Amino acid sequence: MGSEGPLGGRQAFEFGAALCYTWPEFIIDRLSPEPGKGRMPVLSRHVTLLLVAALAAATICGCGNNPVALVDGVKITESEFQDRLVDAAGEAVLRDMINRELIEQAAQARGIEVTEEELSEAIEEFKAGQFPSEEAFNQAVTSGRIDMEYVKDNARLNVIVRKLMLHDVDYSEESLRKFFEEHKEDLKRPATVSISEIVVSSKQDAQEVYEQLKGGEGSFEELARQYSMSPSRDRGGEIPEQPIERIPVPAIREAAGSVPVGEVSEPFEVNGNWYLIKVRDRQPAREATYERDKDAVRRLYEREHHQPLQDVLTQQLEKTRVQVLDPRFQHLNEQFTPVPSEVPEFGVEGGEEAPAEVPEAPEQPKAPAAGEESPAEAPEAEQPAGGE
Repeated sequence: MGSEGPLGGRQAFEFGAALCYTWPEFIIDRLSPEPGKGRMPVLSRHVTLLLVAALAAATICGCGNNPVALVDGVKITESEFQDRLVDAAGEAVLRDMINRELIEQAAQARGIEVTEEELSEAIEEFKAGQFPSEEAFNQAVTSGRIDMEYVKDNARLNVIVRKLMLHDVDYSEESLRKFFEEHKEDLKRPATVSISEIVVSSKQDAQEVYEQLKGGEGSFEELARQYSMSPSRDRGGEIPEQPIERIPVPAIREAAGSVPVGEVSEPFEVNGNWYLIKVRDRQPAREATYERDKDAVRRLYEREHHQPLQDVLTQQLEKTRVQVLDPRFQHLNEQFTPVPSEVPEFGVEGGEEAPAEVPEAPEQPKAPAAGEESPAEAPEAEQPAGGE
């Protein structure tokens, strides 16, 4: 296929990240090309928005001359709207649809299915990665900003992608133990902390909240929801467990490492805002052991031994005929046409012999003399619909 392959660069990573969406990020990030990309991916925001726009266009009823909007009486017609969508989004959406079908066919060929339990787990991972709370997710669904069927389809696709990439992985106990011995250092657990925060704009506000906490006028979680400016307010100020050494702000890192577990720091200032930090839990650094960290060993082993999705798609393309028929997108045929795995090399043992003589190039037509008519141009070869 073409040099880029069926997956574009960004999309290739996002599908590939399906492999590690449940991994402990403070371990996996050491080996990840993009730290922080630990949760289940969906399509890039750009492609997602384009898909939503295309779906919206497809639901418009009537003929192409019906208006979708009026600007001081001037019509913007359905056909104009759809043409702009195709120009802006058509190639990305079509490539995505082809890739999805290739993935579905590859899964079917391997007998891969998605159970209801796996689908539910993937949806929960999506919620946790994209929304601060269940309430925020439900509001997005209710308001129409996100379609639940679309979430389910993407969650199911990501489960399939993960199973495809891990289909041929050897999970023998011997292989896993050998891998653990080779990667003990990578699996060491750093000192970690779980904290909650309340962030306000002034020292006076911070002191008032601190006094309410001391006076028992509300729990930390209740006061965080009521006063905090941080996005974590929807979670009662909770920040997920993280390595202490990875906390980027020195003052917060100092509080996270020194405040006793279960207690709250006094107010302190960071970049013009005022913070209260509660330490919910703190765990010391420790060496990895196979029995205790077997799940983490398995996940890291999967990351090292999975088959890249690009390779899965390439294998599927070798037995699948993809034809892009729309003239506007026929250049995609090159990306979805497999290259022969074995190309004969001339002059190499086992290959074909080079031709004895190189045929001369055909004589170029001479320019017509003055007053002579030019010969009629040869018609262009018709482009096959399937690019073959």
